[in-house]
Amino acid sequence: MRSNLSRRELLRLGGLTAAGIGLAACTPAATAPSAPSAATPVGTAAIPPSATVKPVRTLKVGHLARQLGNLVPQYDDVGPKNGVRFEVSLFPDGAPLLQALSTGDILLAGLSKVQLIQSMARGVDLLMVCGYAGGYVVYLQGKTAARAPGDWASVKAEAAKRKAAGNPFRIGTPTGSLQHISLLQQLRAAGIDPDKDVEVVNVPYPEHANALASGQLDMAAQIALFAAQAIVQDKAALFLHATNTPLGAFEVGFITTRKLARERPDEMADIVAAHYQAMKTIIDDPTRGLAREVKYSGLPEAVVKKSYDFLTFDYRVDLNAIRGTERVMRDLGLHKDDLQAKIADYVDLSFLAKASGRTIADVGTW
Repeated sequence: MRSNLSRRELLRLGGLTAAGIGLAACTPAATAPSAPSAATPVGTAAIPPSATVKPVRTLKVGHLARQLGNLVPQYDDVGPKNGVRFEVSLFPDGAPLLQALSTGDILLAGLSKVQLIQSMARGVDLLMVCGYAGGYVVYLQGKTAARAPGDWASVKAEAAKRKAAGNPFRIGTPTGSLQHISLLQQLRAAGIDPDKDVEVVNVPYPEHANALASGQLDMAAQIALFAAQAIVQDKAALFLHATNTPLGAFEVGFITTRKLARERPDEMADIVAAHYQAMKTIIDDPTRGLAREVKYSGLPEAVVKKSYDFLTFDYRVDLNAIRGTERVMRDLGLHKDDLQAKIADYVDLSFLAKASGRTIADVGTW
């Protein structure tokens, strides 16, 4: 489980992989479903007589397999209303998804603020245009642990005893992920050196529950879906749902590239308008969103419902959360330059403001 590479080397290597997104490993062992069928344009009878009927054209978007299950099934409805027939490609992890976005093979993808910040540091052309959700960082501990929720002082004391005994306190999370970055920040804030006082090991999300149940891990920085699964299966206990931290609660949004937004503004406006309408449906009617996600993912309703206890869905993009995350990543040494001034170049909320009828300032904060 332990890597011979240094934490910083691993973080650099993990930058533009699935771990860098923090969502890519959210697919249980079951076979992922095939891509949704292409949307069928609706007839003009579904459109108010006073509305302008747009010609429907096919536009491509990409998502990680089994993700956004409360949103993707709505494409057949919200797409044609905005002149779009969505063609969806599903990807196993973040690297090919980013590649498809950068080459223009897809026009939009759901990615995290960490991915956006990594792109800023590398000069990669990305642009966040709409929000999706936050609340993905969930810390789990073994069922037999007596630690109170969020009691990092207890973790520090136990880690010191274990270190002295030559049996390090082990915490698992995918290297370079949003959860990893949150973990490093939380440990340092508690006065725990992640390189010396504990052993942070690179463990994929699907392995966390069994590793905790068997005692191979003492804690795991997990994503909401698998955390919910571990809790429902009684394999782990909740230690902390990390939302009130310097990273902020907003975490995932819809991203295109500045090149595509500049060269295809009309299409981008329609895509964002459709996603805004789908997000409004999710926010206004969470029960139906839950049902859609259960059907789309094939997961038990109890698991999806528990994951919704952690997640907050919102079409807005919290710029303060992006700023806070950039500061944390810089403090951790993941990049050297202050990227605060670059954030404005990597977030364009003008399409979302137009679609929602709100100001850019309104849709730029939670």
